[in-house]
Amino acid sequence: MSSEISADRLDTAEANKPLYRQMKEDLVRRVMSGEWVAGQLVPSETALAQEYSVSVGTARKAIEELVTERLVVRQRGRGTTITRNDERYERFRFYRLHSEDRSSIYASVYLSCVPGRANAAEAKRLNLKRGAAVIRVHRLRTHEGRPVVVENIVLREDRCPNGAAIINNQRPDHFYSLLERVFHIMINRVQEKVLAVAAVEEDAETLGVAVGTPLLEVSREAFDLGGDVIECRRMRAVPGIHYLNEMP
Repeated sequence: MSSEISADRLDTAEANKPLYRQMKEDLVRRVMSGEWVAGQLVPSETALAQEYSVSVGTARKAIEELVTERLVVRQRGRGTTITRNDERYERFRFYRLHSEDRSSIYASVYLSCVPGRANAAEAKRLNLKRGAAVIRVHRLRTHEGRPVVVENIVLREDRCPNGAAIINNQRPDHFYSLLERVFHIMINRVQEKVLAVAAVEEDAETLGVAVGTPLLEVSREAFDLGGDVIECRRMRAVPGIHYLNEMP
């Protein structure tokens, strides 16, 4: 990508959008296009400021937003590099369910992963038309060998082509890392709602509890860097599992 192209993009963007935000969005596009890859050094703030015809302060603010979103990392004595996906999605960044001793639930068992069609509720959550192609993942989380969380995940198939076959083949524990590595989708935030529900027959069979047992339900939408909802997920946890969200 040439500096002239980058500058033109900033000049023709919405007038009410700050320059640093325009620049940040174009930097994200460059990463997603493969121009910059994981582990690669990006140009200095001074060089980027010259390329985009902005001040060094504007370039610095754009880079700071990428640092906050974990797209890049600053390394003392080396510079700023594109974050590797295993660094961006550290083990429990988006997983807030914990056992009583505050250890996280991690080990996963894939029960099924199949293509399907979005029902009305799924279409609304994913901003799709009803009947659009989706991928449904049914997964079980265990803690010390005991089933504790059942997950039902629905992914947009238009953003994850042939996703069911790929997921079935790889069965990742780091689900968002696979989305980035294979489909070039970077999840940077999630929105969750917590409810108390009673176990239905399917929950009871999967989790080994009685029908009607109180369960903790977490309903999630996951957003990519462009603000699109990529997946919706429902997690149901057995008694003794807690939702923990720590804030600075």
